[in-house]
Amino acid sequence: MAEPGRIPGRYNLVIEGTYDTFDHRMPIEEFTKRLQNDDVPEEVSVIGLEEALSDDELRADLKTAMDRRANDLEYQNPTVQFVVEGSFHRQGKTFDLRYNDRLHSLQDVFGPQIERKEDGNWLVTPF
Repeated sequence: MAEPGRIPGRYNLVIEGTYDTFDHRMPIEEFTKRLQNDDVPEEVSVIGLEEALSDDELRADLKTAMDRRANDLEYQNPTVQFVVEGSFHRQGKTFDLRYNDRLHSLQDVFGPQIERKEDGNWLVTPF
């Protein structure tokens, strides 16, 4: 069984400091470019999602790249962690990230299939 926060073949969203993260960390902008180039590492921790959720252009670029590469990622089966600061909050059937006293919708980027794992500091969603 995979370690907490490290399920292969899914996006793992983890709160900074709650689970072990990969040594290979990359900023959200680099991850977006690597998605566009079909060059996602086998194991990676992506940082900076909080800022992307506040930036309309960066958020749209990330979502578009994720949507276009979903089938490729399912086939390649990497383990991708988004390591975030803040806390997760459930809003009805969806989840938000509270960061800098603001709620940011995770559904805008990851879609509606987000699931909570363990103690609430870890979410998963399919590619």
